[in-house]
This record gives sequence, C-alpha cells and structure tokens, in this order.
Amino acid sequence: MTGANDLATVEGIQAYISGTLFDSVDVLRLSGGYGNYTYRLSLRAPFHGQETVILKHAKPYVAAMQSIAFSLQRQVYEVTALRQVRDMLPADSLVTVPEVLRFDESASVIIMSDCQRRAGSVSLPLKQALISNALPLAATIQVGHALGEFLARLHAHGRDDRAFAEFFAKNEEGKKLSALVTYGRLVSTLTGNTLPALMDPPFETNDAELERVAAVAAEMEREMLETRETVVMGDFWPGNVLVSLTDGEKLDGDGRPVGVGVDGVYVIDWEMAKTGLAGLDIGQFVAELQLICDFKPEGREAASNVRDAFLRAYGKSAGTGLGVARRALTHIGAHLVAWTVRTSWEGKEKMREVVRKGVDLLVRGHEGAESYIRDSVVGPLLM
Repeated sequence: MTGANDLATVEGIQAYISGTLFDSVDVLRLSGGYGNYTYRLSLRAPFHGQETVILKHAKPYVAAMQSIAFSLQRQVYEVTALRQVRDMLPADSLVTVPEVLRFDESASVIIMSDCQRRAGSVSLPLKQALISNALPLAATIQVGHALGEFLARLHAHGRDDRAFAEFFAKNEEGKKLSALVTYGRLVSTLTGNTLPALMDPPFETNDAELERVAAVAAEMEREMLETRETVVMGDFWPGNVLVSLTDGEKLDGDGRPVGVGVDGVYVIDWEMAKTGLAGLDIGQFVAELQLICDFKPEGREAASNVRDAFLRAYGKSAGTGLGVARRALTHIGAHLVAWTVRTSWEGKEKMREVVRKGVDLLVRGHEGAESYIRDSVVGPLLM
C-alpha cells in the first residue's frame, strides 16, 4: 500500500488498488467532493456485477479547505449510516443509499457502489437535474414524494430505535459543525460588511431584527447540540441526492420505448449523521430548492414540484406537528441568510432580496402563529 498522503492523487489510488479486486483500467477524480478525495474506478473485472465503483478517501481535514480540521471518525459514522439505513429500507424503495463494499479504516478509504442501477443509466445530482431540466416534469412529483417518505422513515427510525440513536448521538463534531456553519454565522453575515453582495451599500437591518436573529441563533445552536429528538442525515440537500436516469428503457402500452425515466434515487454523504432536529433536515432541503426557484427560472417549475411533493409526503408519513414545521421554516430563513451570499448564485440585488426574505422568515417563523406557518412555504407539511 502507498503512503496515506498519496491517496489524494490518482497515482496513489492506482497503487492502492493494484492487485486487488478493485484493480481498475481507469481512475477518475470526481469534482463534486468538498470534504474528501473521491474517485470513480472503472474495474478490470466486475465486482458483484458492478463495472464501476466509488472510492472515497478522507484526510483529517476538509479536502477543499485544508485549514479546517475534520476528524476521520466521520467515516465511521458514514459507513454505519449507509449500512443501517440501507437495511431499514424496503427492497423496492425508489430512494436508497450506496452499498458499502469495503471499508479500510486504517487507510481511511470507503469503497461503495456507484449510483446507477443498470448499465446505460446516468446519475446526476438532483440540483443539476432540476436546473438543466434533465429530470422530466412528470418525474419531479415522483422524486419529491419518494424523498419525503424516505426522510420521514429515517426520522421515525431515529426516534424508535434506541441503539441507532445512541450511536449517532456521539457525533459531537457533526453537531458543532452544523451549528457553526449556519447559526454561528448569521449575525456576522448581516453585520460584518465583508461579503461583496451585502456591501456598497451595507445591508440594512435594524437593532430589533439583529437582536432577534442573535437570540434565535443562540437558541437553535443550543438545541442542535443537546437534542435527542431523532437521527438526522445532517446534510440533506439536492447536491447530496443523485437521480439515476434512463433513456428509452421504459415501454408504453404498445411496447414502444418512451422517454427519460427515473431508475433510482440515492442519498449520499452521510458523514454528518447525528442526533438532531427533524425540521433542520427538512428546512435545508427546501431552502436549496427555493434558491433554485429564485435564481434559476428555467428550473423553477421542476424545483417547486419536488418541494411541494416532498413536503406533502413527509407530512403525511410523519404526521408532522407545528413544532417541526416551525423549525423547518426557521431553518429555511437561516439557510437563506447564511448560504445565499456564499455560493455561486448570480445577481447582487437578487441575493440581497433573498437574504432579506431569509431574515423575515427567521424572525417571524420561529414563533409564528399557526396561520402564518400554514400559509408559508412549509404549509404542505401540515395538510
């Protein structure tokens, strides 16, 4: 085996897998990874019928920002989550997770199934599929509904299975990181005058708003660190949902192939799985769909279809109460404030408009009346 540092390179990976069951004719570094070094291996010989697999190598820091420490224990949480979540799902579930094929803890390597159910299918992040209209409108409701049922099932399992919850309650680093990257940056985002979209002129918030934002942020950070409400995925957004699309493999009533279909949906990157608040998984997913609606008109109808079907299915499956809906709405607001100006959306005025909407949702949603919650974007949760 090569030295651990070499696994950050294609050459190191080729040496690591040489002579093993995962020996490959090609190793491709994938660009989507943020926290890890991730590769697609094209195997010399199929492994359990699979011609390609995914290899993920972790360092004790974030791959894209090496100054940020990130414990290797995160891989243990990811592997455990993938195995246990996969086991809890029905065999015919449209939504699933990758299968762990090998976990080499000493080398910090996970090898898992590629997110395609059959040869000829193409996997895309849901975010990309919505923006590019690769996901047909007819399939958007199906995907949203399936994801809502999936998340409700996960949260129910996290409440009901004590051993499952006790294990993920140990992910203290995941709790702290989640609290920091959103709620820990709310006040500085609004007052720091360092983010270009919120400068020249400075973004305007009054003292009462800032005081309320700070109070909500402190309360939510405390709850995120202390709660045992359920087990959450912890990074549930359309970039961590892959849709496997097939072209012309489904047949109409006359036996003729029809257009693009959804072959499977995969939820990936479970390193942040932990005990947490169900509303935050919901809120992060919906907030990102809202950003597509706000910034990408070409994907607005598809994203809103997924959003509403997701919320209705989750609410029906989980019997969502007002508290979960209120936290989801609060988190949508927090996410719009903390993340809109830190990602690659275009248009300064539009970004400021969305941040303003986020402040309003955060301030009003946290203690909003039931009528306000029902009339908001998360209203379908309570139908």
